[in-house]
Amino acid sequence: MKDSREIKLPNFLIVGAAKCGTTSLYYYLKEHPEIYMSPVKEPKFITSNFLKFPFAGVGDEEVEKNIVKSFKDYCQLFENVKGEPAIGEASADNLYYYEKSISYIKKYLGSPRIIIILRNPVERAYSAYLHLVRDKRESLSFEEALKMEEMRKKQNWEFIWYYKDVGLYYRQVKAYLDSFQSVRVYLYDDLFKNTLSVIQDICEFLGVDNTFTPDVNEKYNVSLIPRSRWLHKFLTQPNLLKNAVRAFLKPVISDKQLAQLVENTKALNLYKPQMKEETRRYLAKHYQNDILKLQKLIDRDLTHWLS
Repeated sequence: MKDSREIKLPNFLIVGAAKCGTTSLYYYLKEHPEIYMSPVKEPKFITSNFLKFPFAGVGDEEVEKNIVKSFKDYCQLFENVKGEPAIGEASADNLYYYEKSISYIKKYLGSPRIIIILRNPVERAYSAYLHLVRDKRESLSFEEALKMEEMRKKQNWEFIWYYKDVGLYYRQVKAYLDSFQSVRVYLYDDLFKNTLSVIQDICEFLGVDNTFTPDVNEKYNVSLIPRSRWLHKFLTQPNLLKNAVRAFLKPVISDKQLAQLVENTKALNLYKPQMKEETRRYLAKHYQNDILKLQKLIDRDLTHWLS
């Protein structure tokens, strides 16, 4: 490990919210030659200082295996920094656990720049649910899962299961605005409707070349459900049959064309089930007061989230 005087640590953090585009933003920024992003997208080191382990939710043990729990291991994530002026990582649980994470961020990192992305909390909750259905971890209906949320919290399930609670943004965002000097808040809709404009603004915020244009065609970690789980597994995981098909097609199709064919097939196999309208209305009412306070806090019109 490097001499402690040479250790480089993040000077900016994407702190969340979960299922609001943080993964896509991570990969877009990672392309920038003046930005170093942690090779582990979501190390969750900050929250590992106070969360209780083990988690109790379905599949949570796999999540826990990937958490960086020691400061030494966290430092090693950044040992390959080669003079990039902006160094970052993207642990989306830092926003939700603001009451404790802020003090640990200050302890280890001082006062980094903070990036927050927010999404309509109704859509965010449903996206988190579909994320777990996609990964075969959630077996309940969305409505049943909402009723089970408090019990899951008491039993120490990982925060991705807290569909409703994570979307109460006002106190989370206010705490970061009150605690750090340099904070930018973006909306999920902006990120995907005006991607390059948002990336340009973030680069300016980070003090790096804002004329750089990343490849923004791909959207990462999208919460869609496969129509055929066999086909999805075949397309996304290593297997002997896929290797044989690739070898058979190699003489007639380029690697780039084959990769595009795989992506197109994968996309056609995925779909998004619709949320029940009564559930949507229930959640919109649940979030109404929080949204109204939030829009004043960040000076953005969020009334479309209530429609």
